[in-house]
Amino acid sequence: MTSSAVWLLVPVIIFLAAFFVYPLLKLVAISLPDGSIEHYRQIFMTPIFLRVIGETFKMSLIVMVCTVLLAYPYAYAMAHGSRTTLLVLTVALLIPFWVSLLLRSFSWIVLLQNSGLINQLLMGLGLVEKPVRLIRTPIGVTIGMVHILLPYAVLPLYTVMKKIDLRLLEASSICGASWFHGFRRVYFPISLPGVMAAAILTFTLALGFYITPALLGSPRDMMIAQMIANQFNERLNFGLGAALAVVLIVLTATAFGLFGAGRALLARRTAQIGGA
Repeated sequence: MTSSAVWLLVPVIIFLAAFFVYPLLKLVAISLPDGSIEHYRQIFMTPIFLRVIGETFKMSLIVMVCTVLLAYPYAYAMAHGSRTTLLVLTVALLIPFWVSLLLRSFSWIVLLQNSGLINQLLMGLGLVEKPVRLIRTPIGVTIGMVHILLPYAVLPLYTVMKKIDLRLLEASSICGASWFHGFRRVYFPISLPGVMAAAILTFTLALGFYITPALLGSPRDMMIAQMIANQFNERLNFGLGAALAVVLIVLTATAFGLFGAGRALLARRTAQIGGA
């Protein structure tokens, strides 16, 4: 790298240092008043904090699985459908980005409440006799979070699937494999990098969700971001709030690292199979 290229990096380094590294170090300093780890001890010794951390990971995993399962066929249709199908699905995918996250969450309140459209539809079809409780439940939180995260899962899947040649499935059918077996043994393994990327992105984003769980969930469904906001805004316990934020950052980085290691292992295994 030439010296001129290095100088081009200086503004970026200054920006990151001023607006990312320094605030992060400040957050860590606030969480360690006078060098004490009391706030961290309180977090890992108090059942309520451990329950919220566990609930956060549990909800994030559920949302990740549901989002990827919905995004996979959607991305497949985008990658291998007609130009009209691609245009319609792309517009439908991008429209939510034009609406604020808060407004989308409020929309789900209207849809999921006892007198909302979903319950009216279920009762109109005769599937239920009385309204199903969807709001203020984990189901409502899951629906709202999946809706918001779906575009983030579809895009990496579409990027990978677009490069897959469907003639591979035709070749497998010539060899006697059914469409299902060809898809399972040929297409799906090739698309796994996209699946991993979608899973990493949705899981790490879900860990930090605040608005949607606060609006659609109950106090029992509280996630760690809500508890951080509670410590800062209501209890004014900045040290404990900062410690919770640091714990969230560390856990998110750990999860990201585990997913990255799994993706690297998958890529190495795929390369070995290809070389063989």
